[in-house]
Amino acid sequence: MEPNSGPGNGSNPRRVSVVQLICRAYGLSDASEITMEHIDRYVAERRRAEERTHHLRDRFRPHIPRPRAAGDAA
Repeated sequence: MEPNSGPGNGSNPRRVSVVQLICRAYGLSDASEITMEHIDRYVAERRRAEERTHHLRDRFRPHIPRPRAAGDAA
């Protein structure tokens, strides 16, 4: 089987699987070394990272006032 085969590989040919990410994150040589603890830890870390990112996006998002409609009072 060819690497990166399947639907959706045209837009991002360097797609990395979750298994590869877990192996890289914890220094594992292959998927056979992944345990449920690795998976739970990885998921928890990703959730924390997403929460921080979401919080920062909200914090630094500029407030853009909505345009007034023709009938709005000043």
